[in-house]
Amino acid sequence: MSVRNAVDGSFRFARSLLHYPGSIQAKIFVTFAVVVLLSITAVSLTMYLRFSRTIETNAVTYVSDSVTHANENFEMIFGDIVKISTVLVTSNESVIDPVVSRKDPVSYEGFRERQNAESFLASLLAYKTYISRISVIGLNGNIFSAGGNMLFRSVVDQPWFAQAAASKDKQILIDAPERGSISFTRIIRRNNQPVGVAMIDFDKTFIGKIFDIKPVAESLFYVADPLGNIIFRPERVDAAAGLQESELASYFEAPHEAEPRLRHQVIALNGDKYMAVQYVSETTGWLTLGLIPYHTLLKEAADTRRMIIQLALVVFILVLLVSIALSNRMTHGLKHLSLTMRKVREGNLRARPRVRSRDEIGELSEGFNRMMNNIDALMHDIVVSEKGKRDAELAALQAQIKPHFIYNTLGTIHNLARMQGVRNIEELTGSFVDLLRMTLGHTREVVTIREELRHLQAYIGVQRYKYLDRIEFAFEVEEDVLEFLTIKLVLQPIVENALIHGAGDTDKPLRVTVRIYGEFGRIKLEVTDNGIGMNAGQIERAMETGGGERSFSGMGIRNVHERIRMTYGDEYGLKLISEPGMYTTVELAIPIVRRQPAQIGDRNKPDAEMEAPPCSDGC
Repeated sequence: MSVRNAVDGSFRFARSLLHYPGSIQAKIFVTFAVVVLLSITAVSLTMYLRFSRTIETNAVTYVSDSVTHANENFEMIFGDIVKISTVLVTSNESVIDPVVSRKDPVSYEGFRERQNAESFLASLLAYKTYISRISVIGLNGNIFSAGGNMLFRSVVDQPWFAQAAASKDKQILIDAPERGSISFTRIIRRNNQPVGVAMIDFDKTFIGKIFDIKPVAESLFYVADPLGNIIFRPERVDAAAGLQESELASYFEAPHEAEPRLRHQVIALNGDKYMAVQYVSETTGWLTLGLIPYHTLLKEAADTRRMIIQLALVVFILVLLVSIALSNRMTHGLKHLSLTMRKVREGNLRARPRVRSRDEIGELSEGFNRMMNNIDALMHDIVVSEKGKRDAELAALQAQIKPHFIYNTLGTIHNLARMQGVRNIEELTGSFVDLLRMTLGHTREVVTIREELRHLQAYIGVQRYKYLDRIEFAFEVEEDVLEFLTIKLVLQPIVENALIHGAGDTDKPLRVTVRIYGEFGRIKLEVTDNGIGMNAGQIERAMETGGGERSFSGMGIRNVHERIRMTYGDEYGLKLISEPGMYTTVELAIPIVRRQPAQIGDRNKPDAEMEAPPCSDGC
């Protein structure tokens, strides 16, 4: 049903193109169709050419890898054969002594000697599955073997045995001693004199499986020794369409030393083109020749070309159908938006488009709706904005007078307490006013040490009424350092920490001593109490925690330490020394910073916020 609807929609769209050839929908469809057609054609042609070259390259690579892998496997087997032959030619008791023995074979000693020798050969034969027979043939006619057919004394008269006995090194014999066999021979010596030949026969089936490579259909593989003897040939030679092995003789010749061991080339045989891959084993000297008919590769390329064309046609048709649906959907929203704008132009300011798409047309419709809604609500927004502006100005004005109201109220309480002779309230409110003035009124981060002490004394004046007679304060301050500068609020958090944690839960009177003096180009500020002291863990926790809800300024020892280091550098800061049950000393080190000449006239001038101090003497 959906296919039929798509076809019907296509016919309707075609008719609309005939009636409105210049519409946006027609332009989108034609442009889309042309671009897609050119793109599919270019992509399909590129894919076909690249795929054809890739097929050829992959075939050569796969055949080369297969040939190399097969020869590497055989070379591994050949290495094991060489090791086994080494065991044979070096075993005196089990091989060399029986070969040169002159004992009568039918005697008990001769029978035992033969049995031991052949048992040894059988144990080596069982070691590898790709060995069909292991034989030891003496020049004197003694023969010992395990596996395969029995060898007779007449083998010493065969030409291949004379060739093996005359060889000075290891060699591989083809078709000896049996038709189609592959044998490895090695001279057995005693006292550096040849006494026999060790012969290891390869299993023909196992070797055939190694070189039975079929990467593509109708491919042919041959393996030949350096003399041109065919070791392995394809099972179905008729697949070569009349290709004779005599035509391949020139390709079985060993390459020159300068030529690579693995090479490939295009050759012509019997009127057909072949991709030939040649590999020469460095260990055995065997040459492996792989032939791939070009018509097989072209057949795969033709199939690929046909598949690409079919796929391109299907994709093009599907894209056309999709382009019809998309162009219709896109123009539908545009048409609706255009109609709504026409209504607005005619004076209907309440008209709104109903486009639900999430593309650019939907955003355009949503923007148009927002614009019309903003126009309707413009006057209302202006009224609300003006009212909010007036409220904000009033709130700012109220916030501006709050600090002065607090100071004046506290000043009034202070004057009333003095008039009525309430000395403690007079002192407490006076100290609290000074404390607020120093804390809230000063916007400067840097103050003189004199001002910092004044702030500390105001804080102590408030705290005296909390702790009554339990706390005693002492000051040892050098007069020369009072006009030097420091960042504010460095002493008050330290003294506050001594008051909170120094006395602990005991009723022991607490004495706090504040010392300020110059030493080695620095200013030292020390706060010492005779409280309960702290251990190493408590000192570490005190340096890690900041101010809490119980503190006046919200700053703790760590905050003071970090502020000093950030302001003056890492070589300055705070050090805490304590002995449990005896004392605690907090040392602060800051550099000597003198007041600049421009600041001398301002040494006692309050900040802008404190130009109107509270009325403490009757206002």
